[in-house]
Amino acid sequence: MFGSCFPTTIYIGHPGWKAMGARVGYSWLNALVMSLLCLSGTVGLLSFLIPIDSGMAIVLWIGIVIVVQSFTSTPMRHAPAVVMGILPGIAGWGALVTKNALRAGGLGNPQMPFNPESLIPNFEASDTYITGAFALEQGLIFSAMILSAMTVHIIDKQFGKAALWALSASVLSWVGLLHSFKWTIADTVLDLGWGKSQSFAVSYLLLALLLFYAQWNRSHSEEKSNNEILGKESN
Repeated sequence: MFGSCFPTTIYIGHPGWKAMGARVGYSWLNALVMSLLCLSGTVGLLSFLIPIDSGMAIVLWIGIVIVVQSFTSTPMRHAPAVVMGILPGIAGWGALVTKNALRAGGLGNPQMPFNPESLIPNFEASDTYITGAFALEQGLIFSAMILSAMTVHIIDKQFGKAALWALSASVLSWVGLLHSFKWTIADTVLDLGWGKSQSFAVSYLLLALLLFYAQWNRSHSEEKSNNEILGKESN
């Protein structure tokens, strides 16, 4: 309904394109060219003629540049927020590699499907709490934005705004858009539904309450300090 955030994300912030004068028209042109390639079936021909290694090298370089820009274009005090935004993606990548490794080992088929009752304890026996990676994998775009925004507001001591982000995460978790997953034969996939990720929803709600209290306490302390200053001036 709203389009995909992935096709142009890795290009839109590329400083190289901007340095060459690319603006919003570049995104429109990019969408037009990609649509023509996909609808005409030319992508199959290109993938046959151009080695995937060449394409992945370009994507990897753009990814490196984007991460660098994330830190250099962000105020130094907000660097922890950039790191928080990267963590869900790293967790999602780890979950993907883990599932691919399990499939390569012969699991993930009708004869030997993924069995969480045996897999999870085996992972946890080596202090690998893999369910956390699976949870972060689902809705990682949402969690990256929300965790980054909360961290920014906490650093700036805007606890009320951070609490609102925590509330939004609680709602998204409750309806299954965030951290909710279910096991299939060969994968873990998003599990939508009312109350699907209750533990995360409650956790975010408690965090929101804590942040609201921090905002109230800060406002109360500032008001008390101002009253003391006014009292000294009047004396």
